[in-house]
Amino acid sequence: MLILNEDQQLLQESAQQLVDAEAPIGRFRSLRDQGLRQDAALWKQLTELGFPGIPFSEEDGGMGWGLPEVAVVMEELGRTLALHPMVSVLLGGLLDPEAGAATGKVVALAWQEGESLDRSLVKVRVTEGRLHGRKLHVLDAGAADSFVVTARDGDALALFRVAASEARVQPLVRADHRDAGHVHFESSKAIRLDAGGAELEASIEQGTVALAAEMLGGAQAAMASTVDYLKERVQFDVPIGSFQVLQHRVVDMYMAVELCRAAVVAAARDPRPELVSLAKASANDTYMLVAKEAIQLHGGIGMTDEHDIGFHLKRALVASRTLGSSAWHRDRWARVAGY
Repeated sequence: MLILNEDQQLLQESAQQLVDAEAPIGRFRSLRDQGLRQDAALWKQLTELGFPGIPFSEEDGGMGWGLPEVAVVMEELGRTLALHPMVSVLLGGLLDPEAGAATGKVVALAWQEGESLDRSLVKVRVTEGRLHGRKLHVLDAGAADSFVVTARDGDALALFRVAASEARVQPLVRADHRDAGHVHFESSKAIRLDAGGAELEASIEQGTVALAAEMLGGAQAAMASTVDYLKERVQFDVPIGSFQVLQHRVVDMYMAVELCRAAVVAAARDPRPELVSLAKASANDTYMLVAKEAIQLHGGIGMTDEHDIGFHLKRALVASRTLGSSAWHRDRWARVAGY
């Protein structure tokens, strides 16, 4: 974040200390090698610190803060590629506060039925309190305690709570080793929620900003790792970081990261559609640029699995296509702006 108030500074320090101590990037590698897509121990610690409750009101068991504070935490989590369901706190948890996301329950949002991001394209229906159909690309599907599902109730589009025990999850194997899956509902008991279309849009906007903040943290970490390598790697008896052409490439990375930071901060403070799209498109492009440059500047070692830098490229590839690609968000920004 550009300028943090005192509370946000303390929050950032707390998140940074936790991530550095309990979830370094080596932890991600270990979980990946075990085939795990969530870090249950880290999530327990995040919950004990109250981080999932940041965007919830005190009446709902939360801390009464907002999206800027979520972005602070997400940026720190993104640095080490920590495995966690924080994005689902915003996507699904805010739509169903009674499901317990503020206290660490994983409430996943199941809304997508195809490749389109049009929220109105819903074929899944509820009949006599039972939900039938399938949702695709559901984040944190494997760890979910419950789902918030978009479905047709007659001619109306509505939101329903479905317990995880009522659904069948088809896990997805993704390049970034994150928890996601297609979710099948077969006569699943569904409870209609009070939240509607406006609340759904707001939750997706906020979840998109949170993801963009996480990507910003990842880009910063990849850049920092690359700078350290350029200082240490010696060729022709000098550190390769002394070569001007490589310095220019690092400057390009730095400028992209700082511009992305400004866009994410603006969207976190005011998650209007045009600012959200600006932030996500910027995060997509920045993370991809930095991750690609990082691998090239690391040379041959950057292409191997034994080095951690490649994890950032895999995360950038998947995250940049989650909740809207750069092309999708640029198109939306243009439509909102009247072009």
